[in-house]
Formats: sequence, C-alpha cells, structure tokens
Amino acid sequence: MSENKLSSVQDIKQHFRNNESAFYFISATNFNLMAIADWVNRWFNVNFIDCYDGRNGSLIMPDYSDVPVFKDIEAINQFLLGNKKIVEHIKSNRDAGHDCKAMFLFYDRELEKLVDSLDMDLIMPPNKLVRHIDNKITTTEIGNSVDVPSVPNALVKIPSYSRLREVIESNNLGDEVVIQTAYGDSGKTTFFIANEADYQAVADRIESEEQVKVMKRIQCLQVAMEACATRQGTYVGPILTEIIGHPKLTPYKGGWCGNDVNPDVFDKKTQQTMYRYTENLGHALYEKGYRGYFEVDYLIDVADRDDVQVYLGEINPRVTGISAITNMSAFCNQNIPLFLFHLLEFSDTAFDLPPETFNRSVQEFLHPEFGQLIFKYTEQTLKIITRVPETGVYSFDGKTLTFLRYADNPRQLADGEIFILRIMAADGYVYKGADILILFANKQLQDRHNVLTDVADALIDTVYSMLEYRELSKEEFLLTQRYGKHASLKSAADA
Repeated sequence: MSENKLSSVQDIKQHFRNNESAFYFISATNFNLMAIADWVNRWFNVNFIDCYDGRNGSLIMPDYSDVPVFKDIEAINQFLLGNKKIVEHIKSNRDAGHDCKAMFLFYDRELEKLVDSLDMDLIMPPNKLVRHIDNKITTTEIGNSVDVPSVPNALVKIPSYSRLREVIESNNLGDEVVIQTAYGDSGKTTFFIANEADYQAVADRIESEEQVKVMKRIQCLQVAMEACATRQGTYVGPILTEIIGHPKLTPYKGGWCGNDVNPDVFDKKTQQTMYRYTENLGHALYEKGYRGYFEVDYLIDVADRDDVQVYLGEINPRVTGISAITNMSAFCNQNIPLFLFHLLEFSDTAFDLPPETFNRSVQEFLHPEFGQLIFKYTEQTLKIITRVPETGVYSFDGKTLTFLRYADNPRQLADGEIFILRIMAADGYVYKGADILILFANKQLQDRHNVLTDVADALIDTVYSMLEYRELSKEEFLLTQRYGKHASLKSAADA
C-alpha cells in the first residue's frame, strides 16, 4: 500500500487526475463506462465500434482489412486485445513506465491468459468466480445467507409442462409464474408462463437447463442498484427504477430497455431496505472472494402500498447497462463516480473514505430527474439501416430533435437538452434485438405504474421518425445465410 492515504472525495478526485497507470476498458463500445475518461488520467477505451465518428480522444480503434465474424462479446475482446495496433499502444505505455491495467464487460479464461501474455494487470475478479456468482441459482442462495429474501420460488429441473404444474402447485406459486434460466441476457432468458401455450412457445429453452428458477409472478416495480465491494466495505450508488419490456423499445417481454434515477418513487423505509440489502450482499460477495463493482436487481412488490416488499431479483457481478447512468448521475457528478472505488480496490493506494459516509450522502441527496432509453430493433426481418442520428446533444420541442453540438457523454446536459449515443452506424445490418442507439434525458421517463411518461412516448416517436432502413439485396441476404447476423458488426454492441 502507498503511504499517502486518500481520506476524502477531493483526495480521490486529485489522485485520479494525477494517475499515471494506463487503464484500458476493452469492449465492443465504451457505453458502460463512457464518462470515466473525464475523471481518470490515461484512460483508454479499446472499442470495435466508434460511436463518435472519430471525435472521442479516449477511443482506440483496431486496424483491420476485413470485417471479422464474431460469435460473442468475448470473441470481440480477443480480437481487440490481439490487434497489432492495440498491442503496440499497450507496449508503448509499458515502455514509458506506466503500469497497464485491463477491464472488460465480459471475459473468459482465454482473455485472462491474453492479458497475462501482454504483461497487463486484470483488475477484475477471476472469471471462474464471476461465472459462479452470475448464476441466478447461486444469487438466490447468497441472498438467503444474508437474509435478503427472494420472491417465493422453486429451484428445479423442468422436463415438461406437467412437471411445471406440479412444482407450481406444491410450492403455492399461484396461477402465473416467471421462469428464469441460470444465466440472463437483458431479459431474453426470462419467461412469463400463464398457460401451456406460453410454456410450449419456450419449452426448448427451459427444458435444456439443468435447473431453472420458477417464481411466483407478482405486481412489481423493478429496481437496479450498483455497488462496489472493497476492503473498506461496500459503497452503494443511487436507486434506479428499470424500464422493462416496452414493445416500442425491445422485442422481448422481459427485456431491459431503460432506467430512471428516481428513488422517490418509494418511501424512505423501502429505500433504506434496499440500501441495507445491497450492503449486506456486498459483504457476502467479499467474503466469497469477489471484489469490486457489481449490480443488484430488486423486485418491489407494490400490490399493498402499506406493506411494500423488497425481493432480490439477481446479482450481476460486473459493470452493466446501468453503469453509465449511475456514474453520470447528479450525485456522482457532484462527488465521484462509484466506479472509482473499483479502481482503488484493485490498486495499492490506501483509502479510508468510510462507506457509511458515502452511502448516507447518496441516500440524503435530492436526485434530479435523469433517465435513459435503450432503442433496440424490434422487427423480425433483417434489414440495413440507412439513417440514424449522430452522437451528440439535441434540443427537443416535443416533436422534433434538433442537433446542437457534439459531446462525448451527457454529463453537461442543460434543461431541455437530450443526449444520443449512436451505437449502430448507417449501412449496418439490423437484426431482432440489435442495439440502435441510447438516449439520455433530464426527465422522468416512466411513472410508478410502469407506464412510459408522455415525454418518453414523444421522444420514442421522434427518434423512430429519424431512423430509416432498406431491404437486403440478394448478395447481402446470401451473406447473412453464410455468416448469420454477425456478417457485419457495425451493429453489434452490448448494453
């Protein structure tokens, strides 16, 4: 540990302004940690997709002649970290005496080996541990161990609809259930089952699993909170309500498609319960050897407004799709991004800013409205996108978005301004569930009844009026038959 101990927010800010280590965030896009370069000297985003048309100085893009074909995000990351241009950049920093540190959204054992071969430090928990904790079955068990309850459920193998009915009846799970597989994907592996027809439509997905979580379906609001488990304790970010399953934004019934920083939807007792549960989960994770950033989903049963119940949904042991909005929230802008505690945990710098002080501050902070909408391609038909808004700040008069200026992120949005992060470039293939763009606004986008606000509806309609597509040519169609949806990764990003 270094001798100079960081004891305040100002100490931590200054430490990262003067940072001399080279931090590399390697992913398809920089969306998840898009504003961290504003806070950390020598922060580099190694990306496959340039959402900024060459204007973001923190991005390093690979050199290549042919568009590679990838099966997943890990394959993209292997390509990036093995690219000659990227390797030379890392080597130049190392030769100049800068420690080189690697971070990923998703990674595997092969990426861990590749990081080692480049003489970099992987500042993430071991992938084997991450995979273990990421399992929804494990999540339930961890929650139970620290008295963080889950919705009434059964963890079982389901080989048939008749067996599902037996499980439902024996566990008193009600007429409708929600089934989740062990590993999620932004709601794509969450299934709502009210009858046999619902079940048969997804039976192959459910029956292929060794074990699934069968939950009672409740009337709920979904909440996401991020936190960071460190040697000092667990630091917790603001409460975000989740926007789930809106068909204008996602083709998936349980699909995540946005968030609001909006803790005041809940009474203070409910807010305090979520903070306490998150701190407890952070302590449990640290005892298991997990260090650093993680996210928790809660299901808030609001059927009885006088007796609101907080249930654990899942734990995501990584940076997630809400990391951008968490770290750019008004609270973090006025203090420090929550993610800086992750960087400190994996450093030799001593720090002792008490978690209880930080967490009390975020609970007492008056959070202004701030939200994000994730626009996914909702159609079944594969097409080519020909027109999409560029990244930057826009004015919005209720019907029209007018480009004002380029910006790397929405940290400096004025009232009435909207920020758009373009994910998909013109001439890219769009397929069901592909990320098109992400919109940020200093507005509430969903009410306490899971209904999009009038502002959100107007923004969605306006954005759709700015998108244009064309049908595939015969040659393009044949290419997709050969390579599938990954024939072009101009349209691939992970949110």
